Amino acid sequence: MKENYKSNNYPGGNLKTETYTEGDTSITKNYHTGRNAYVKEFISEKDGTKEIKHFNTDGLISKLEYFKGDKRDGVETKYLVSKANKSIKSTKTYKDGKLHGECTTYGPLALIIKQEVFVLGKVVLEYLREDKESNDITSVTMIDEKSLELLDESQRNLIQENIANIK
Repeated sequence: MKENYKSNNYPGGNLKTETYTEGDTSITKNYHTGRNAYVKEFISEKDGTKEIKHFNTDGLISKLEYFKGDKRDGVETKYLVSKANKSIKSTKTYKDGKLHGECTTYGPLALIIKQEVFVLGKVVLEYLREDKESNDITSVTMIDEKSLELLDESQRNLIQENIANIK
């Protein structure tokens, strides 16, 4: 049930904002209200974490991101908006507003184009792939091994697993 419902129209007439709460979740919807009306952003906030879903004019999700306070925190996922099946274009991991963890860019057929690991905003490791038709990692470029200690254990274990599986 919608509680504390508010709706605002902006002077230009093309934007509208709705805000309300559902249980313990605060929700904001930003709309374009012109001829091709659609929800532009759907923002929900619960327990200090804000989830923002961005949509294109066809109503398909184009980006999903998370914030704690005013800083990105968590995995940001961008989608190929021309695809209705939510094909992922890229994922980036943030902590306290800085890139922190794996960041991956995908090409056609979900093949990985680029994969890097960041620690507190700086790149510390890059995975390389020589075979353009496979996601197999062929080598690793370690840029700052010492900084890897600042990653959480699950991220360090994933890196070790990827290095162990190099073909």
